[in-house]
Amino acid sequence: MAKTIILGGGIAGLSLASFLEGETVVLEREPDVGGLSRSFQLDGVSYDIGPHIIFSKNKEVLDLHTEMIPTNQVRRSNQIFYKGVYVKYPFENDLSKLPKEDRDYCLQEFLENPYEDYSPTNMLQFFLKTFGEGITHLYLQPYNQKIWKFDPACLDLQMVERIPKPPKEDVIASANGVETEGYLHQLYFHYPAEGGFQSLVNAYAEKAKAKGDVRSGVNVKSIEGGPGKWRIGTPDGEITGDSLISCIPLHELFKYLTPPPEIAQTVSKLKYNSIHIVAIHVRKDHIGNHFAIYFPDQETIFHRLSKLNFLGESYCNKDGGSTLLAEVTFRPESYLAGISVEEIERQVLEGLEKMGMIELADLVSIETRTFKYAYVIYDLEHRKNADATLNYLKGIGIRCAGRFAQFEYFNTDAVVESTLKLARELN
Repeated sequence: MAKTIILGGGIAGLSLASFLEGETVVLEREPDVGGLSRSFQLDGVSYDIGPHIIFSKNKEVLDLHTEMIPTNQVRRSNQIFYKGVYVKYPFENDLSKLPKEDRDYCLQEFLENPYEDYSPTNMLQFFLKTFGEGITHLYLQPYNQKIWKFDPACLDLQMVERIPKPPKEDVIASANGVETEGYLHQLYFHYPAEGGFQSLVNAYAEKAKAKGDVRSGVNVKSIEGGPGKWRIGTPDGEITGDSLISCIPLHELFKYLTPPPEIAQTVSKLKYNSIHIVAIHVRKDHIGNHFAIYFPDQETIFHRLSKLNFLGESYCNKDGGSTLLAEVTFRPESYLAGISVEEIERQVLEGLEKMGMIELADLVSIETRTFKYAYVIYDLEHRKNADATLNYLKGIGIRCAGRFAQFEYFNTDAVVESTLKLARELN
């Protein structure tokens, strides 16, 4: 018997349990807690499900995380690989690196933008209005098509509406070879000094255990009852509690519920991407001292590559080599879902060698981990469908917290911000 039962031992469930008053029990299906914030190891170097940085505009959350564990403060060095050259991120702040024809196209269409006075209703229209045709067609449109596996014309504005329009003087300066910094608030971030992002997960797990019970490897069989007395069936018996909070994906939660047909149909319309994380250990690379590299071209199978050496001493291989992470997204029902892991790895390595970033003779190890739930897709009906689903759950007494539990594209800091808010409401 617990005051609160929390389904899911990712950072949402663990942080919520640590913030709530009263006894909690956290139930995690996987053998280890962490969810999308778990870390793994390749040849002694910890890596995440795509590097999770410690960063937040919310000072309370940022201070909380940097005080919980030792961290390294890192200055961002992200690049866009475009036609064989590195362009500093964001694209519009380093236009001089482009071939002359592309540079002039981007600058002219930014300065004389026929879309500037329109009110956008989707992501593609927002890019055209804010950046003009050149920057949109050469980088923003192909990159977003690649990561989301969804046409930007069919994505809403939730991902982009806060992106500021760059000052004209900055774009002109960047075209003339004067580098400018975009997104200054993201210029520095923190990262765990060792152990990958899992070290922050583990710190939250310890806090949660001080409030109650954290159980991993629990395969929930049934969810019954309602507010005041929830009953969760497991192979080891029944767990009861006064309140139930779900931090698991909505699609998984509804496997245990019997909603009205219209709600079941609404849940089925919520779209998401899965991901392959390909970890690679090479004796050396030709990437330079950069953290993340973005690939808008459609020939390269991965959309982002990260070099973990950049994150600190404990992420450098003992042999002096490098650990690289390539990310490949796919929609579960798309043709990419049928490509084997061996083929994914072959295409990743082939792409890296073709671009001159590694030599295959320097490969030491490679492994791929695949995760069903990676990115929430903000299609044009997302807001309506997510709100209807969450309102139904709230009506039957189930609250939700976390990226796929709320079906919002939350970074870790936003997840913790939401669990703090929910805990204060419930406390």
